[in-house]
Amino acid sequence: MQFTAKTREIIKFLLITIGIYTFLIFMFAILYYQTGSIGFYRPIQRVYEPIDFQKAIYFSIVSFHTIGYGDIYPLTASGRYILMTEAFSSMFFTSIFSGFLVYFVIRRRDDIFTTRFVYIRLRKDKWFLSIRLGNKGRTLIDMKGKFEAWIVENNSRIRIFRHEEEMADMESILYYDIFLDEPETSKLRQALIDSINGKILLHVKYAFIGNDISTGEQVAHAVYYDSSKFRFGKMFDNVYSWDERGRRVNFRWKNFEKIEPLEEDRRNGFIS
Repeated sequence: MQFTAKTREIIKFLLITIGIYTFLIFMFAILYYQTGSIGFYRPIQRVYEPIDFQKAIYFSIVSFHTIGYGDIYPLTASGRYILMTEAFSSMFFTSIFSGFLVYFVIRRRDDIFTTRFVYIRLRKDKWFLSIRLGNKGRTLIDMKGKFEAWIVENNSRIRIFRHEEEMADMESILYYDIFLDEPETSKLRQALIDSINGKILLHVKYAFIGNDISTGEQVAHAVYYDSSKFRFGKMFDNVYSWDERGRRVNFRWKNFEKIEPLEEDRRNGFIS
């Protein structure tokens, strides 16, 4: 039987928790037993009798969970101190266990990914700088993205271009495109040309934040590229099909990075 990464994480957490719980129960039981600090009360005879280790474990469990049936009592000052320590430990253990269990159950795993390269794409005779995003988890909404490009000179960071915008909801696939054929992006386009020609080392960062549609949890993702990660292309290969209800089906994530190659003369036309 195969489990998801999240399920394996929860199982691992529960096993560790059970191990810690068992250790605490036995540790306090040993302390009770070794110190002889608790006794079993027989109400008819109105006497206390020594307990064995099995009863010490029983008392440790009911004390850890603050049940207190009243059949076993601490007889000495050391027994009372051990009991108070166990009750104090159980309070922290229960709080920490509950908090981490909730965290592991609702936490969203890292299922956002991007292309390994940033692409200079030619689409319908228009140039775009593109990054492809994939999402194998729940849909993200209320997304905002930020793109930055910069160079480093004399140990100083010099910004070439920056752009922020609200984005569409991200179900499975999303494209981040910057149109390079307009005056506002002319400086970025020239920097791309210079970096491809080896004149500068251009750095690029793309980051976004969004909210998980089911839990409202905020999700952030960032990816960095430099000149060595720039590639040319045209259309990305499809990674899914549409069914008759207009839903994406038959995902082929192996095609996520595949892109239609760009002709050499078109590439040279951009660089020149």
